[in-house]
Amino acid sequence: MWYFDQCDPKKCSGMILKSRGLLTTLNKSAKFNGVVLTPNGGKIVSPEDHELIAQSGIPVIDCSWAKFDEVRVKSIKANERLLPLCKAANPVNYGKDIKLNCAEALAGALYLAGFDDQAHEVLNVFNYGPAFLAVNEFHFSQYKKCLTSEEMKQAEQFVKDELERDKIENRNRTLDLGPMSSDEDEDDDGEEGKQAGEEGSSSDDSEAEREYYA
Repeated sequence: MWYFDQCDPKKCSGMILKSRGLLTTLNKSAKFNGVVLTPNGGKIVSPEDHELIAQSGIPVIDCSWAKFDEVRVKSIKANERLLPLCKAANPVNYGKDIKLNCAEALAGALYLAGFDDQAHEVLNVFNYGPAFLAVNEFHFSQYKKCLTSEEMKQAEQFVKDELERDKIENRNRTLDLGPMSSDEDEDDDGEEGKQAGEEGSSSDDSEAEREYYA
């Protein structure tokens, strides 16, 4: 891991993994021949990278998302890789696309490259770790079918299309429910009038407590 000291090391997922002996930090000028996860990668990590990762490893760059363009690591241009679309499960960015922390990015890459046991080992360090695979169940069910970066790219587009379709269907379903019908309104008014007559002075309290459901 290249660490740029832009976050609290006590809360940094990468530094927590280091304290557990699951990764080491690299000098910013150190040469590295393995796969490197960056937002600028031209290919998506896949089982094609399994042998290279097994031989040389896979580091992450620990820095603020807002400051990524400011960091400089000279040795990462040869084998830069992207992760396909994934949701974060960490408490800071839970449910957000792409905003993974170091541990999630590392585990996701290991999982998609075929290192399932190592991915689980990384995730199990954190309370939210198992949730990462859970919130990405649909995503990974598609990605794990892939053998190449090109197949990953196609699977990612399929995932995006399906999620967008579900979003539109849910929105339309909500619109189809529509407002409460006039008959229901009249029934409610009649019932409320009856209750008001029976309860007398408690009608004001009933009005304050009434709830409406769309």
